[in-house]
Amino acid sequence: MQWVNVILAVCCLGLGALHLTRLALMRGDRVGEASHAAMGLGMAAMYSPLGDPVPGPVWIVVFAGTGLWFAALAVRAGIGTRDAGYHVACAVAMLFVLTAGGHGTPGGHGGHPDVALLSVAALLFAGFFAWHALRCGDRLVAAARGGASCECAPEAPPPVHAAGTVVRATAGPTAATRALTAGEAVAPGRLARVRSVRTATGAHIAMAGAMTVMCLGML
Repeated sequence: MQWVNVILAVCCLGLGALHLTRLALMRGDRVGEASHAAMGLGMAAMYSPLGDPVPGPVWIVVFAGTGLWFAALAVRAGIGTRDAGYHVACAVAMLFVLTAGGHGTPGGHGGHPDVALLSVAALLFAGFFAWHALRCGDRLVAAARGGASCECAPEAPPPVHAAGTVVRATAGPTAATRALTAGEAVAPGRLARVRSVRTATGAHIAMAGAMTVMCLGML
């Protein structure tokens, strides 16, 4: 199955490069794009048959930092990106793979005393990412039929005051999956497609699929 790892490594490397390009082009939440880029590059390193050129502690610091950043945003009412929770889940999943030592290979944690618990956690993560990929795919199909936006980040619920009055949410669309603004929409050529919501949603599907395979490989 070495060739499968090679294909997935190249795919994840491409996803990391895509998000780095979007990071340079987008004017919104750069931390969100950087988080997706780090995840893509980290997964590429884990899948690579040549080994991970980056020391494990470096990846742990990166994903712990992004997880804490988006966890802080998630608990601040009306502030931050709408998909902060998804970024937290991604960071936790990457930390799980790194610390469990599986790196996407079957039986990677076979010597661990809590194999059953780790297998359950890997299965839960795999189910979550599979669900996210299917959800984003459904959004793309619905958008192609003209029925809805293909943005796969969940809508942020409007905050509620103590008296029960619903207040309009102040957070805008996520930079990672937002549609183009009116000024950006007219930009011709490939750059507009790189910045488009369809491209971001497609990247979500590919990365979630690769993460599903990685987690299943740890069972």
